[in-house]
Amino acid sequence: MVIVMSSPARSTALPRTADAVRRVLAEHRPDLHERFVAEFHTAMAETDDDFDTERLTRLVGRWWAQAMVLLDPDPEVDAAHARISAGDPRDLTKKWCPQPDGSQHVYHRTGDGGWAFARVMSASA
Repeated sequence: MVIVMSSPARSTALPRTADAVRRVLAEHRPDLHERFVAEFHTAMAETDDDFDTERLTRLVGRWWAQAMVLLDPDPEVDAAHARISAGDPRDLTKKWCPQPDGSQHVYHRTGDGGWAFARVMSASA
């Protein structure tokens, strides 16, 4: 499966496969590549024991989000994160939801007062 993430100016396609994720991490973040490979080997060993392949699907999905952030960075979101981290309240129309892997899902306010998903932000930002 190939997932395309896009904004008005950008579009990035990356297959949701372990090999695609591995290649992106190796090129852009060797430190994360090492963590991914270690986690992947652990998951493979556990899968060999209990045949639970969902473990691999979850692992690849989590790291795929990280790879997408590396391939399609959003300077506006990164700048907003820096402002919020510094205590600037201007971006309170955005909601940042921490994820187990350290990344954050970013949501923005809709016209009706609800929340709409905007993107995944790297744990390393």
